[in-house]
Amino acid sequence: MKILFLNSSDTNGGAAIAAYRLFVGLRNEGVTVKMLVRDKATNDPDVISCLDFERKGWIGKLDKLIWKIKNRIRKQKWKKYPHRESVFLNDLDSISLLRAIRSIDFDVLHLHFVANRFLDLHELTKINKPIVWTLHDSWAFTGICHFFYDCKRYEESCGCCPMLHSVNPKDFTNQIWKTKNKIYKKKNLHIVTPSKWLGGCADKSSLFSGFPLSVIPNVINTLLYKPFPISEARESLGLNIDKCYLLFGSMNATSDSNKGFDLLLDALKQLKLTDNKQIELLVFGAEQPSCELNFGFPTTYLGIIRDENKLVQIYNSADLVIVPSRSENFSNTILESLSCGTPVVGFDIGGNSDLIHHKQNGYLAKHFDTEDLANGIIWCFDNYKKKIFEVASKNNGLALDLKLVCLNYIKLYSNIY
Repeated sequence: MKILFLNSSDTNGGAAIAAYRLFVGLRNEGVTVKMLVRDKATNDPDVISCLDFERKGWIGKLDKLIWKIKNRIRKQKWKKYPHRESVFLNDLDSISLLRAIRSIDFDVLHLHFVANRFLDLHELTKINKPIVWTLHDSWAFTGICHFFYDCKRYEESCGCCPMLHSVNPKDFTNQIWKTKNKIYKKKNLHIVTPSKWLGGCADKSSLFSGFPLSVIPNVINTLLYKPFPISEARESLGLNIDKCYLLFGSMNATSDSNKGFDLLLDALKQLKLTDNKQIELLVFGAEQPSCELNFGFPTTYLGIIRDENKLVQIYNSADLVIVPSRSENFSNTILESLSCGTPVVGFDIGGNSDLIHHKQNGYLAKHFDTEDLANGIIWCFDNYKKKIFEVASKNNGLALDLKLVCLNYIKLYSNIY
């Protein structure tokens, strides 16, 4: 059985990291698997760039001209909503992958993150193979939203979109919903969500409620992401053994509004600790901002971390990880931190409760209540010793076994093939 993954990148972004970990795990289990991407960052020979299939000569020039025309039309559609929210939104415009897909031998097509002008969903109707779709956000079952927050319009047919500040029931989101609905009705999809929360949302959605759905968590290599002595970790990074380190990080940690850096700032200002001089904030996934922020204690910006071994050292160096996101499906940061034996404080939203067990391996603060987020930080400081937590982490079954998750996917592939 041969599996073809589709994801816009192999390692750039949270969805890519999750997909590539599964990809490698399946390959290690003897599955023949390829990954088709637009943005290839690894040297993995089984990862194929769709750019290799671009047509040459005058036909290639014609393709680029058509793309430019489509891009102008797309921009005109978005200009109708000048007051839309400044969040990650995507329509259906994309490149064509059909030539590449037809050139690769496979039995099951496994979609991951295919938005942001990667896969043309219309082309799914021309692929006569079983399709598994692992959702890393909500775009597949909404009109344009990767994160719908409090909106429930996806349970009907979108329209009157709060993200667009629209009161028109037949707005751009409704038009895209109708197109997706028409495409999906022609396919037999099997939906997978990493978190129970996203599974529940997909099951309630008007677009996916009729499809079979499985909840299979993202994988992590527990041979790599594991606890080791805090003194050893800090020494390797040149950190002070006697300080208390708070850790915050993700891709675009300080610029992506969904990651809640502003909420973190507000919570840190409310900390009521006896000795702030012994606290330092570590931030990965972002460079130091041009305008320095004063938390009342030092802050070190670690930049983008591509070396997983260094990332493990960072998690093991921290006393506590803070994930103040406004929406999360199945956070890689939470998963990685807990696997390293470091407690996590975050809001009780999305799939966070699948991983964080309140006051067992971390703290779930009330929705966007920064005072409670600050309380959670203090509570973890007062109640956790790292070695004690490592035992609690294992006892709560938080280390998700790579082999077991891969076997669940192999079983799914076998059932639909």
